[in-house]
Amino acid sequence: MPPSLLSPRVSAPSFAPRAVTTGAALAPRASVRERSEDQTRIAARIGLHLLLAGLPLLAISAQVFGLVSMNTTAALVIIPLAATLAVLAVFAPHPTDRIVGRGLVSGMAACVVYDIFRLDTVYLLGWWDDFIPTMGTWITDGAETRSGAVVGYLWRYIGDGGGIGIAFFVVALAVGLHRRSRRDVVLAAVAFAVFPVWTGLIATVALAPRGEQLMFPLTATTVSLSLIGHLIFGLVLGLGFWHSRGVARFWPWPPLLPTDRGPAYHGVSPATYEAWQRRLDTGSGRRIRAPR
Repeated sequence: MPPSLLSPRVSAPSFAPRAVTTGAALAPRASVRERSEDQTRIAARIGLHLLLAGLPLLAISAQVFGLVSMNTTAALVIIPLAATLAVLAVFAPHPTDRIVGRGLVSGMAACVVYDIFRLDTVYLLGWWDDFIPTMGTWITDGAETRSGAVVGYLWRYIGDGGGIGIAFFVVALAVGLHRRSRRDVVLAAVAFAVFPVWTGLIATVALAPRGEQLMFPLTATTVSLSLIGHLIFGLVLGLGFWHSRGVARFWPWPPLLPTDRGPAYHGVSPATYEAWQRRLDTGSGRRIRAPR
């Protein structure tokens, strides 16, 4: 009988370190940590965009309440922060920058449409005054209204309108509004334009000691006109988000709120429902209606 069958072979013990096994065990932990750090950086970046989006409007309130001048806020906070984020977008771009860009453009477009209505009531009908040139002089810290008008309207379109657009896009994507119907999107945008935007404006004028003197008097006409203007703004902003909802594919997190009622509500199979959700995330899907 062969000796190999009588005495089984015993391999010599190996004292070499198990580098491959140890590395494989530690690699998943390292990747989880790296993903966590990436998510933190993305959240910080979006948070800075949200901060910049809200500052132009808050700077107006601070000026009217006599807390901080817009000249100081613009020179020391808003312009440096905007320049920093612009440099990041150019030299260290991130996919979420596309969300910010679409929100900026949609907000500016909504502000232009709003002003078509507002300027008609100001300069053609004479129902109220235009305080934007005066606001521009707060920024330049000067009294020349012509240059104040240029600066004021740049601030209005890029800072106020664009900032509101960025804020709405971020909030809408966070709650999963891109998966809802066009009607839901538009209604949400109109509600956002009324509260907190319009209510914040009226509260500033009403509560600041010199609010009506610095901005406009609160009458039935001015309150109604400003409300109608913000309703127009919200309508255009909602349509802008609806047509730009394909940027949802750049949003890094799942929606915070349930976005739909599921396949049973629509009377479709789970596979069809998931395919529709994927199309919605790329902006190419249409709403599935429940069968009647």
